[in-house]
Amino acid sequence: MLAKNSVLLQSDLFAGLDQATVEQFTAMAQVGTFAPDEKIISEGQQASFVYCVTKGFVRLSKSESAGREADICVCEPGDTFGEYLLSGGGSYAYSAWSADGAEVALFELAELRAFADRHPIIHRNVIRIMARHLLGAMDCIAGDRLLTAAQRVANYLMSRCPASASTSRVTFRLPYRKRILAGKLGLAPEALSRAFATLAASGVEVRGKIVLIDSVDLLREAC
Repeated sequence: MLAKNSVLLQSDLFAGLDQATVEQFTAMAQVGTFAPDEKIISEGQQASFVYCVTKGFVRLSKSESAGREADICVCEPGDTFGEYLLSGGGSYAYSAWSADGAEVALFELAELRAFADRHPIIHRNVIRIMARHLLGAMDCIAGDRLLTAAQRVANYLMSRCPASASTSRVTFRLPYRKRILAGKLGLAPEALSRAFATLAASGVEVRGKIVLIDSVDLLREAC
């Protein structure tokens, strides 16, 4: 049951509310299960729901007049999308796609607005979520202007390394396909491949989804 779903209970959307109140509201949510690369919502579509990812990953994208799309965010379990609609507006500002398969909780927009009016802390939470998105967008813009593709990838790999790692060899698995990772980092898939090739000189080896790093210190120098 969604009422007892630990991901929803810990979502930033409901931070500061007591568990009983959250359980009572989330019990009314619908569940949507989506196959890999299945579209969840379309940019410009009339909005009916706010979503929270409970399993898997969801990528958000924007398109231009010629139909080309660019990923702008990858949502992980606990992340919401469409929450900005609580402040007004009636259509989705982006498209959302299941990455490698995803499960999401769907909250009726009208019901969530009414719930937020009864519990104003929800509005505060939405502001915090939107502020985090804004800062993330600013970091992305700075990365585009200041960092090479290899540096962006190196910084991402560093974020996946344990804090205690230094000179020791580190191995981990990428959480999603390389195409999804490329979109997350604002790169074309071929640019991601070239960045991995460049980082080979810094001791980075990629085998499918498995990443092997000979030295975290050496990788840090490539950031």
